[in-house]
Amino acid sequence: MAFHIAVAGKGGTGKSTLSALIIRYITEEVGKPVSAVDADPNASLGSLLGLHVQSTVADLREDIVEKKVDFSGMSKDRYIEYAIEESIIEKEKFDLLTMGRPEGPKCYCYVNNLLRKYLDKVGTTYPFVITDNEAGMEHLSRRTTNNVDLLLIVSEPTIVGALTLQRILALADSLPVTIRQKCCILNRVPRNGIHENLQQKLDSMGIEISAILPFDQEVYDTAACGASVFEISRENELYQKLGKFLQKHLPASMLGKIATGHT
Repeated sequence: MAFHIAVAGKGGTGKSTLSALIIRYITEEVGKPVSAVDADPNASLGSLLGLHVQSTVADLREDIVEKKVDFSGMSKDRYIEYAIEESIIEKEKFDLLTMGRPEGPKCYCYVNNLLRKYLDKVGTTYPFVITDNEAGMEHLSRRTTNNVDLLLIVSEPTIVGALTLQRILALADSLPVTIRQKCCILNRVPRNGIHENLQQKLDSMGIEISAILPFDQEVYDTAACGASVFEISRENELYQKLGKFLQKHLPASMLGKIATGHT
């Protein structure tokens, strides 16, 4: 079965950028293929990976619900499976499935159930699945696989960010989803570190921070130019710190080149 990493956090914390960097790290440094799922309605993961997304699962759902589809002799189930496969962007080292906007007022249960079955099947063919979630993480219970090995909750280094961490941790505990490990990450931390008031707030809430990632000018410049995360240097400080974090939390049996001392 695949090792499933889900990334959550409110908008503006850099979670999609970190998701893209994780995909890069696993494909390039660990040397394993990845099934990537963009479950954020903003659908920015593709751009960060240097891809142009033309078709989303949301488009498929609308067509099915609005009965705009001619199944042409196919069963409904088979058509949906085929359409999902067609919406995947396949690259040499990773594939990307983009979910698109949330559901509207109509019932999408049938299509969503088939999508869950498909993504569960994907989990048996890839060593890693990386999901960039919407802020509320509802995708974890509605649309994607029901098993998460590592949930990364990304926050900015502020009191509001700490409160958001607390809310998402509570939400994760309430979901009908198996989450084996949760890690809180502070992203875009200034060079002088975490403010003492923030640290006191985190301590009072019992929130342990698993990784502190700095504000990084190269990452910012890359994003400002609209370039992909693959343009960032391998020696980049944030990329290196993220890699060290992943090495601690990924199974040793899946670390590939790194486990054998190759980079």
